[in-house]
Amino acid sequence: MLKVRPLVTDLMRCNIGDGKSVSFWHDWWTDFGPLVSMFGEREPRELQIPLDSTVCNATQNGFWSLPPARSEEAETLQVVLATMEAPLESRGGDRFLWRNGPCSYLPKFSSKGTWNFIRQVSPTVPWSKLIWFKEEIPRCTFVTWLAIQARLPTRDRLVSWGMNVPEACPLCPDGLETHDHLFFTCDFSKQVWDRFTGWMLPTTPVSFDSLLSLIDHQRFVTYRGGRSVLKLLLQVIVYSIWRERNNRIFRQATSPVAAVDAGVDRLMRDRLLSVPPRAEDSFSLLQLFFSIMYSYPP
Repeated sequence: MLKVRPLVTDLMRCNIGDGKSVSFWHDWWTDFGPLVSMFGEREPRELQIPLDSTVCNATQNGFWSLPPARSEEAETLQVVLATMEAPLESRGGDRFLWRNGPCSYLPKFSSKGTWNFIRQVSPTVPWSKLIWFKEEIPRCTFVTWLAIQARLPTRDRLVSWGMNVPEACPLCPDGLETHDHLFFTCDFSKQVWDRFTGWMLPTTPVSFDSLLSLIDHQRFVTYRGGRSVLKLLLQVIVYSIWRERNNRIFRQATSPVAAVDAGVDRLMRDRLLSVPPRAEDSFSLLQLFFSIMYSYPP
């Protein structure tokens, strides 16, 4: 916690009320920032204010009370304090403000504003629109996020790490287990995708890049919420293929394609059923899913 104190300090500002809660040395209550960084090691001796003091300890009878300035920094501080009201009981308690934007501080904590401040900003990846959306299922999103970056522990990766494991795909008798093979070129996986091709999917995807192109297909652009339904379906299929792969390896349990397809359909229905319709819409996303499924036969 002590290591992140400088970072947290930069996220907070203080409005002085009675001065009893704000640290004189460590909190950001003047334009100089924390005074401990301005004065360095000589701070308690020079101003005769202990390190654990609050702002009200620097006042007497409603006025600022500091010893004569012995340095340029102390003189500057006294000039600034002369323009600030001293803490008073009548002003109520001190108020701590959280950073909410580049130059915005509010009395309410904002996780979004805090995250945007502390995170390292990078260019938006092209697959972000497929991964992050409101209607997602977290476990499906997580697996798809790893898969699209080729970071799942597939057998080809395990072998590259020096592990002695079979390299064959557990879903079909042909091919080595790689990300592209497992999710797209494997006969089993292709049959799972084919179940929804023509109904929900215009074409059978052959790679993760092709998944991205499906999102902007005209069929789904014309429906409000259509993209969300499609993105959810793509994630659920990827997750279901990965789950079947794990079941075969770790549980020695094998399901036919029809059972995996039924699981995809069940997950879709359960999630979409929990999404309330928008006020301006006359139908829910579940109704939209049914409509698209049965309006576009293969």
